[in-house]
Amino acid sequence: MIKGIIFDFDGTVANTMPVVFACYDYSTEKILGKKADRAPFLETFGLPLVVCLTKVFGEEDGLKICDEYRAYQELHHDELIQPFPHVKETLEQLRQRGIPMAIVTSKGRATCLRGARCLGIDTYFTAVISADMVKHPKPDAEPTRMALESIGTLPGETLVVGDAPFDLMSGRTAGCQTAAVEYSLIAKEKFTGTARPDYWLKDLADLLLLIQDGKKKL
Repeated sequence: MIKGIIFDFDGTVANTMPVVFACYDYSTEKILGKKADRAPFLETFGLPLVVCLTKVFGEEDGLKICDEYRAYQELHHDELIQPFPHVKETLEQLRQRGIPMAIVTSKGRATCLRGARCLGIDTYFTAVISADMVKHPKPDAEPTRMALESIGTLPGETLVVGDAPFDLMSGRTAGCQTAAVEYSLIAKEKFTGTARPDYWLKDLADLLLLIQDGKKKL
């Protein structure tokens, strides 16, 4: 039985992809002189931004791109972030059913809270555990364990929901059940090993079926 839910933020409860790609295109073009291929960047989704960019571009260029990315994001974040269908309605119903919820994100806490406020979903979460709050961010289990302490549920009765393999790896290593959203930009074949989900969700509203019948595989 699922008694608590831990969500990733970007690409799971918030459609931040317009923000991410606008920032990425702008910052790579400014530093490299051309917009960089998005495919290698997609492979790093779920990791902290500076890790993503230095992994793809090396330390020197990666840090420069990161600075430009964040500066552009500061200016344009609120106009670019978008909601996913049924997210707010689903969170409201989960709250009414007494399901405690938290966010575990690889982005900074301030930016995550800003996005949640923009979408009107900031009041649904008991805790927001961000990369700047932990020593070992996702895919390590540390942030998920912190979220478990905050919502007060046991790992085996808690579901971790994400759009990237690193989200599920963190949840699985912490002993939680896991679910992946099918609207992820990451191909299904990437969700293997400890990133293989117990459930696939076509829509976040599918969570209501899981709460109703925790044994139903979607």
